Amino acid sequence: MSKISVVVPAFNEEDFIGGCLDRLVAQTRPIDEIIVVDNGSTDATPRIVDRYVDAHPAVTRLVEREPGVMAARRAGFDAATSDIIAKTDADSRVALDWAERIVDFFDSEVGVDHVAITGPVLTWDGPFYDFQKKLQTKTLGPLADGGEIRSLHGPNYALRKSVWHAVKGRLQTSEDVWEDLDLGLALAESEYRMYFDPNVAADASCRQLRHSPVANRSYITGGIRTARGRNNKDALKTMRIDLPVRVSMFTGMWVLFRPWDPSKKNWRPHRLLMPLERERRLVTSRRPHRE
Repeated sequence: MSKISVVVPAFNEEDFIGGCLDRLVAQTRPIDEIIVVDNGSTDATPRIVDRYVDAHPAVTRLVEREPGVMAARRAGFDAATSDIIAKTDADSRVALDWAERIVDFFDSEVGVDHVAITGPVLTWDGPFYDFQKKLQTKTLGPLADGGEIRSLHGPNYALRKSVWHAVKGRLQTSEDVWEDLDLGLALAESEYRMYFDPNVAADASCRQLRHSPVANRSYITGGIRTARGRNNKDALKTMRIDLPVRVSMFTGMWVLFRPWDPSKKNWRPHRLLMPLERERRLVTSRRPHRE
């Protein structure tokens, strides 16, 4: 049976990292190595993670001072020692059988021919969870039972360590691109095969989706920058065609998630008109380097 390492980039995630780690240490198939990459946190994140380090031998905290998810992911993936490297985000909650399904896939006959796996992502702190799940099931189309895919979902993917080391030199280092799309395109350009399994599930926070499309414009246009940075003309064309759809999708999610208060569990339309301070930077936003 293959071993699995999970990498969790974290920057000032004191409100979320505990929930993420609770799921990772409670898996039906124990994770061999959980690497939390502390990306220069100035809040209580390091102290919280260290409590898990003391309580769970599989958990380690790795400090990466170069700011940004690209640097944090690279540091964690490079440090991973298992055959399989999985990634999730500090504000995500993976299913309890997440690691088991990933390892079983890579050890299966189908998995032998694939180098990466990804799965669906819903929001654990958003409204109408059951509706989200039903809607996603209906929109999966031919992927409802799993199948080939040419992209990866950032809070929910895994790949073979050998392939990571084969492609990491071809990845972009710019902080204003989508790290999951960049990796997916690098794998596709090298003719590696990726797989989507609807049962490899993870839930992310909707906190960034509560901001308007205007406030999220740097993220929404990240796919275009990612494809352009790779000089991938086909992907660039797809990202440009997809942009109006993505704007519409983010508008719909803003209308759904902004009025929702996850702490009070209620939904009030007037919140659409109220200012909202962003809890943390977008993943495509640059952070100054800290000495």
